[in-house]
Amino acid sequence: MINMTVIKNKKLVWTLLFLILFSTFTSQASANQFKDVKADHWAYPSIEWAANKGLVNGYKNGTYGPQKVLTEAEFIAMLIRYDCSPYKGSLSARPGEHWASGNYRYFSEKNIPLRGYFNNTIRDSAISRGQVARIVAAIDGKDLTEPYAVQYMYMENLSSGMTGKKDYKDYGVTKYLTRAEAAVFLDRLSKSISCSFSGLSGPADGSDNDLYTPLPLHFMGDETVYFPAPESPPVVPQPQSAIDSRLADLDIEKETLIANGVDSSFITLMLKDCYGNPISNDESLSFQVTSKVGASIEGDWEGKGPSSFEGAQVQALSTWTNTDGPELTVAVTAPKSSRAQKDTLSFKVDSYSENRNMSCYRNPVTVPLQYEPKAELRLEIETDTDKETNNTLSADGVETARISATIVRPGGQTITGFNGRVRFRSAYGASLSSQEVRFSNGVASTTLTSIRSSQPITDQIFAEIVQSDSRYRDIVAPLLNQSHSTEVMYDPGLNNSCPIGDTEVAFIIDSSGSMLRNDPERLRVIKSKELITELNANTNIASHFNGNGMYLSGPDSIPVVRQSLNDVFQSGGTNIGDGLEEAFSRFTSTSTPKAAILITDGRSSETKINQMIQEAGEKNIRIFTIGLGDKKQLNEELLQRMASETGGKYFHAQKNTDIGAVYQLILNEITCGISGPSCSQSSLVFSSAAIEKTSGEFFMRTFINDNCGEITRVVVRFKAPDGDVDYDLIPRGQDFFALEKGNYEIDNLTLEKEGTFLAYKGTTLVGQIRVPVQTIQ
Repeated sequence: MINMTVIKNKKLVWTLLFLILFSTFTSQASANQFKDVKADHWAYPSIEWAANKGLVNGYKNGTYGPQKVLTEAEFIAMLIRYDCSPYKGSLSARPGEHWASGNYRYFSEKNIPLRGYFNNTIRDSAISRGQVARIVAAIDGKDLTEPYAVQYMYMENLSSGMTGKKDYKDYGVTKYLTRAEAAVFLDRLSKSISCSFSGLSGPADGSDNDLYTPLPLHFMGDETVYFPAPESPPVVPQPQSAIDSRLADLDIEKETLIANGVDSSFITLMLKDCYGNPISNDESLSFQVTSKVGASIEGDWEGKGPSSFEGAQVQALSTWTNTDGPELTVAVTAPKSSRAQKDTLSFKVDSYSENRNMSCYRNPVTVPLQYEPKAELRLEIETDTDKETNNTLSADGVETARISATIVRPGGQTITGFNGRVRFRSAYGASLSSQEVRFSNGVASTTLTSIRSSQPITDQIFAEIVQSDSRYRDIVAPLLNQSHSTEVMYDPGLNNSCPIGDTEVAFIIDSSGSMLRNDPERLRVIKSKELITELNANTNIASHFNGNGMYLSGPDSIPVVRQSLNDVFQSGGTNIGDGLEEAFSRFTSTSTPKAAILITDGRSSETKINQMIQEAGEKNIRIFTIGLGDKKQLNEELLQRMASETGGKYFHAQKNTDIGAVYQLILNEITCGISGPSCSQSSLVFSSAAIEKTSGEFFMRTFINDNCGEITRVVVRFKAPDGDVDYDLIPRGQDFFALEKGNYEIDNLTLEKEGTFLAYKGTTLVGQIRVPVQTIQ
């Protein structure tokens, strides 16, 4: 007799086996949708969950990129997908807007503390974990400043820190958020916070800090912290904001200067109007800038002729300067003093300004600075007096310069009786007449001979005291066992080997106020004069622009147009379209080839520029565009479009010393038809390369010029007695490579004071640049 129970059980077993196998297959297929996220990846469950919910997407090549960093715009796009609030309205961007503008409008209504409301560059910049903490707290209806937002993340089990210590430092507030971490945040949010975002009732200023006060014992230190369940803590006064709430940002190059009458710092205020709205890039407003203790202040410059170039410096009084759109930049030089001083700089809008939206600036914005007397080993370069720049030599292997090291006591007085020796060294191995030199009357000098090179080279000249003088032991003690450096450039100049033919060329140069900081040596003018000569065009035109376009000269001969470039200044806003119009209106022929060369360091309204792109197409004008300075301050997409739609090319020059290399590429293309890559100059591969040593960490980082193609590997190489030491930087996304090491890993190595960044495409070296190690106090 057949046992029907057994048959039923067997059927059940087979059914269960089928279901198990099927579910395993389905789960495995889902798990493997990203080639670079295996089942053993630490964030695998969260990435899987977020992908299945449609909150995150992968790339076309089937990868997720868990280690790539997220931009602010990308992170809030993920949050928008998670948000189940009703009546979100239209989140679409309007024509010509940034793709995430609709998302920003929605979050603005909820007062979420985002940095990119008025700045597209910030929208496309990496977002820090500290900012994420504030945003997450705000969508939960809590207005917290960063330390309290970090505590909130711990208490709500939204983060466990980097190592489990659960203190402020362990959270990693300055580290960028990766795509893997974003998926984990979203997963934890779903378990802790309603998907319907609350937002804040007013602008974020930390009004809810009292809900998480006091911070746990040792929270700002290194000890592990265990958080109790939240109760009703006592109320404490709200901490003050780090910067004036009227400002979008504040950038102080150096907050403490040496009180020697020489040391200086750039200060840039990023302004909003009194209602929190952005200021147009072509707008310019007058501000009075005053130093409480009489520091020298240099604002923008609208003088005529090279003799006026030194700018508007007023000692012990105040100066007037104009904004470049939302930017207000001044250079401050510390007074010479033997005692420490605390200064307050005041920035006050012109009281006669009729712009009511800026009336709140009649109450000045104040910025603190400190001036401290310190002993110095001051390096100076003396070259041919006929040169327009004193730290540039011809890269011919022949030209020389005098390098002097002066030993100075606190307050700026030379120690004339110092009997010691100094050792000089060139980072690039340039020839020095003497490497070890004895001081005479407080000065030690050597002669530097330039390097022969077909490409510009920026060298670092180092000096180190190798024999001291016991009579001045206490004074010079801070200078011992340290390298002091200055920069020198070997410039091969521009070289043209092809006749240009019958071509009209226009030069359009940025004269906005931000050039005070981005091109203090006016290399854009010096190198443009050189380019005019080498191009040798029959017809030359020149214009410049700040908030308005201005005619310089042309169509005319080379000497006339060269001379007119002396009238380029640095003051006011940025209106690229007007500058183009001034030049385009002076082209004389409809049949001859035409080229327009534009150099700018800022952003501008797109409406007029779009009109000029169309006109360039109609008149057969090729536009070559150069973006100078920090990419975050440029509208590279627009500059690239101006070039690509007119048959030109876009170039990025990170520093003003890169202008010559870019001009050589443009010269080759216009005259010889040689279309070189936008980064054929080796150093142009890198942007913002830096090596920094703090009290505890050693940082190496760089951006890669995205015009250079796919860079697969970036190495920082240090020379050491036992051989080269290489560090492979980690790709962090957005063309950013970085590596952080603890000093304990570095200190036992005897490394040189500079490292060489090396960029590779596969196994081919395509770029290198030497960078000094900066010590950050």
